[in-house]
Amino acid sequence: MNTLRYIYLLLVISQLIGQQPDTLNPIVYNQMLLLKSKLNANPILWQDTREGYLRNRAVRVCDIALDNIGTVSGAQLIDTYYPRLDSLLNKIRDGKEFEVLQKPKKNYQINYFYSSSRP
Repeated sequence: MNTLRYIYLLLVISQLIGQQPDTLNPIVYNQMLLLKSKLNANPILWQDTREGYLRNRAVRVCDIALDNIGTVSGAQLIDTYYPRLDSLLNKIRDGKEFEVLQKPKKNYQINYFYSSSRP
């Protein structure tokens, strides 16, 4: 009878102390690695275009999220980094380019020795 009480006591204590494992970390890790590999696979990544710049920023956010996986819970990672990544991916997909404003260059030379106003 004493051993039965001991077993019940162990079961009650283990139920009270036990916690649910955090199952989001492997999912977040796999998803970040997949997104990072897809962003790195494009050859435009290192070109000086808007898409290349935004892809580099998104890869950097993925790296930061992967670095924080062990220290921060999965739900907090999702709340922190997914909105940033979503906005960056939407900007990448919109297809716009940088708006560069340049002054028009003169492609003519002034000839100071020519005068057509003489009679």
